[in-house]
Amino acid sequence: MSGAEPALLVVDDNDDNRFTLTRRLAREGYKKVTSAVNGREALERLRADHFDLVLLDVMMPEMNGYQVLEQMHGDARMRDIPVIMISAVDQLESVVRCIELGADDYLMKPFNPVVLRARVGASLEKKRLRDEVRSSLQRLERELDAARSLQLGMLPRAFPQWCRERPIHVHAFMEPAREVGGDLYDCFFADERVLCILVGDVSEKGAPAAMFMARTRSLVRMAVALRGELAPGAMRSPASIAATVNRELNQNNEERMFVSLFLAFLDTASGAMSYVNAGHPLPIILRASRELAELKSEPEVPLGVKPDAQYHDRDVTLRSGDMLFVYSDGIPEGTNAAGEFFGLERLAASLAGKQNTPPADLIAAVKTAMDDFAASAPKADDVTMLALRWSPAV
Repeated sequence: MSGAEPALLVVDDNDDNRFTLTRRLAREGYKKVTSAVNGREALERLRADHFDLVLLDVMMPEMNGYQVLEQMHGDARMRDIPVIMISAVDQLESVVRCIELGADDYLMKPFNPVVLRARVGASLEKKRLRDEVRSSLQRLERELDAARSLQLGMLPRAFPQWCRERPIHVHAFMEPAREVGGDLYDCFFADERVLCILVGDVSEKGAPAAMFMARTRSLVRMAVALRGELAPGAMRSPASIAATVNRELNQNNEERMFVSLFLAFLDTASGAMSYVNAGHPLPIILRASRELAELKSEPEVPLGVKPDAQYHDRDVTLRSGDMLFVYSDGIPEGTNAAGEFFGLERLAASLAGKQNTPPADLIAAVKTAMDDFAASAPKADDVTMLALRWSPAV
């Protein structure tokens, strides 16, 4: 209810009924009672003022109780106002129809003071509880919107621009299935020529996953920066970074959350890339020669599962014009209304022939293919993609 004093509207075409009901409501302590002589006048008052409860007669001239209920149900401003039907004993079937149309309760004529007090009080209490729930949901939605903005603000939206010294084109995208998600991506220069890229997927969804995602990203950045300070110029090892982050994620992890992670260091001068794949879907290389090749490696344990897990560096060299495509399992596991998976074959088909496509356009093409496939089916998982092309000047 909007205030300390509830506002009631009595709708009845009979003068005696209106007088009797409003007088008894006044005796019960309800001071804000307004009356209307028919359904049309009732709707005008409902549109003009705020009411917490309507006591509505079924049979009235011009517009009956059924029509009023239908109008109220179709108006977002009125559909949540509780309605108590006023009826004679021989109108019980009509009351049942009104309940089916959305009315909350009914009162029989002549009015029993005890029943009147109980049903009006119960309806107003239900209205108060509904208002509290709605207010809490609206507050939660605002908080989740703010959390979504904060989470997306943690992920880079400005990506390195191609230059002769750093000949790369990069773009990434993340879309949570809920207001906030557990996927992550990042890309930043560990030094003048080495680019660090990572894509991860937390085991859970929603706010807990988002917090675990933020922790993982921060730990990776801190570990990379610390290694650079302690051993400047040394060969960078993604496996050692993964092991360090894994030990930290296992600390105070009572919820047993974990994250699959692809982490790589690319030497932008030579195209040499070292990487570790901790339980993440296999990235795809779009070769300049128009081939698609999975970046295969032995399975490694996701981070947060075993504190003493061992990780191993893998190496690959990108050729001029090659593009690396890293994604989360929300892509192959995306479903349509029939429950079919988007799958790796459709992903490969959406990538085929796009070796020369800018990374941002490639990601947009995959997203369009997924949306066309899913149509109206709800998203069940976060979707993340990162595309990187190495294009040294000739």
